[in-house]
Amino acid sequence: MREYDLYEPVRLWLERVLCQRFKRMNVNVIDSHNVKLSKLIAKLGVQKLFPQFNAWDVKIDVTGLVFDDKMGHLALVECKADQLTLMDVAQLLGYSIIVKPVLSVLLSPASPTDPLITLLKDYGRLDVLKYGPSNRYIRIAKWDKAKKEVIPASLLPPGSIL
Repeated sequence: MREYDLYEPVRLWLERVLCQRFKRMNVNVIDSHNVKLSKLIAKLGVQKLFPQFNAWDVKIDVTGLVFDDKMGHLALVECKADQLTLMDVAQLLGYSIIVKPVLSVLLSPASPTDPLITLLKDYGRLDVLKYGPSNRYIRIAKWDKAKKEVIPASLLPPGSIL
């Protein structure tokens, strides 16, 4: 499986998750791997909801926008075809610190590498996933290719929900 093959099923999954979580808001989920987030927000005409948007010079694989007339939220998903590494976490952590999404997910159909699991589980270094106030953490998840959804039991940090 190529990374590109994950974008559409992940987009559909994220749309379901956000529609369930934000029932009274507009939800727009986009395969955004080939466009900078700042340009995407401008193209969609929602700049007033994201005052710092013009500084967001990042490309996210799948972006969820949740908004109404007064407020907007973002959800970020980075997809990887291979095992997830600390470098993958660092990439999404950087994006998440800048953008401050309500949801940030790193997923792959493969399990995370042993060093990443060791860091998070054995050494309890969940702090490397934290990107904002209110205990916002990147969620690391295994993707079920057949069911086209995240495997809930695979979520890190342990006990996380989407």
